[in-house]
Amino acid sequence: MPRFLVVDALARARGSRYSTFDVVGAGPRVVAGLLADRYETLLKPYEEVYRNVSSYLDYEFTMVSAMTSDKVAVKKLVSRLRRKGFRGKIVLGGPITSEGGGLLGLYKEIDYLIIGEAEIPLQKFVECVVEKSCELSEVPALVYRVKGRTVTTSPHVHTPEELLNSVRPWTMLGESYNPPSVFRIYVEVVRGCSNYHRPLLRKLGCLECLKCRSGAPAERLKCPVNIPPGCGFCSVPYLFGPPRSKNPVIVKREVEELIANGARRIVLSAPDFLDYYRERKNGSRVLTDPCNPPANIEAIEELLNQLASIREVEKGRVTISIENVKACLVDREIASLLGRYLKGTTIHIGCETGDGEFNNRVLGKPISPGDVVKASKLLSENGLRPYVYLMHDLPYMDSNTYLKTLGLLDELAGANVEKITLYKYTPLPQTSFKMKKLPLGFDKEITLLMKKRVEEYNFMVKKNLRGSILEVFLLETKRGVYGYPVKHGPVVFVETEPRFLGKVSGCRGRVEITEVAPRFVKGVLLEIVECPGAG
Repeated sequence: MPRFLVVDALARARGSRYSTFDVVGAGPRVVAGLLADRYETLLKPYEEVYRNVSSYLDYEFTMVSAMTSDKVAVKKLVSRLRRKGFRGKIVLGGPITSEGGGLLGLYKEIDYLIIGEAEIPLQKFVECVVEKSCELSEVPALVYRVKGRTVTTSPHVHTPEELLNSVRPWTMLGESYNPPSVFRIYVEVVRGCSNYHRPLLRKLGCLECLKCRSGAPAERLKCPVNIPPGCGFCSVPYLFGPPRSKNPVIVKREVEELIANGARRIVLSAPDFLDYYRERKNGSRVLTDPCNPPANIEAIEELLNQLASIREVEKGRVTISIENVKACLVDREIASLLGRYLKGTTIHIGCETGDGEFNNRVLGKPISPGDVVKASKLLSENGLRPYVYLMHDLPYMDSNTYLKTLGLLDELAGANVEKITLYKYTPLPQTSFKMKKLPLGFDKEITLLMKKRVEEYNFMVKKNLRGSILEVFLLETKRGVYGYPVKHGPVVFVETEPRFLGKVSGCRGRVEITEVAPRFVKGVLLEIVECPGAG
């Protein structure tokens, strides 16, 4: 019976994480769950496998899940595996595979790529490669070598909703992540994105037929000139298709299993949480409009109510949060609903620039800065903590757009946005902006000013933490003790009394914040509230 090792290499960049140290993504858990249904399987984080590679050499298959930004980390891992004597098959999956067959040229150590969503290809891969009941050519979305030639069997395939709801992701956290209480465990509730607008750029061949903006829902799936759907910088609609939601009963079961295995922080994962069963509002089978119809309040409340009824959530021992929402779907009723169930947690909103016309025509994002400011105010008024994303160096981003983005910062401050994250645009495969070489908009002077203003703003808000008392989950390392806020926020460097050392990893504690700087937060451990296995 073959054994499978699944490696979570997501967001490892050059081999280590720069931030989000406590994140456990949904993808590797899906893969491990699919395999564990039939074979002996183990899920481990990248660092564990890389450090202790000799312990994993006798697996027949190593499945590595990674992002496009993780190329260096993947190369380091697979090279190390082969150097240390791993003789099994190495399979690469995750968003990194959007680059296609060329990756097999980059990674000589890898045997197969599974492109895009794993459910359908992986089940067939097991039949054809492990059980040898069919030919490799029958596995969809598979890339492999034949006599030195790279073969791709088919484009990626989207998982239908009924199959998505039948998979039981890996929940045995104690075997994978140590200690599990520290980590934010992402639980997928929506896969795919509803933004099927495209950039209206002649350089991309756009005919301005506007079918992607005014056509019937199903008509928006295809573009006459094959411009990929969605924002020009994002590959999610292309790779994962329109939204498909998971049944609240299925989600609740997964969350309960995770909690039983030590999880204390659950993030409901979705490109837009407010897409949850939204297509049911207009009776359509496909959701391709990012702002219409409005959010399905009844479905969202049913999901959140199901999770709130779990005993550990009800008692406050487990925190439920969400990640992303589209600003155009946030109204007073939605903000009130989210505040009722998720008070005190963070929520992320993409804005990209302060220029609504630029967002709409160039980016293909029909969400204005005004929508973002309004949504942030409503969410903040209802007890949530908005985080907003901005970008620089985007194609065609001129001084006017930069200045409008700079001017937006004051409005975001007035909307009580807790953090602004400023990203540099990076071209990704299978996006509109990767189709052709586009002129990048770069204004060094304003970019530097934006970075300075964003850093000053974030520091100003962060300074409010000084003197406050936070509940955190504690992690002891050789470098010291770290505190991860129960409801998310900046990681705290924790000073402890000698009597606590060696005893606090995985515990929930209360810390008093003593020092705040732009790049760090320090605090003193006051008391231990709860430790794993207690109560």
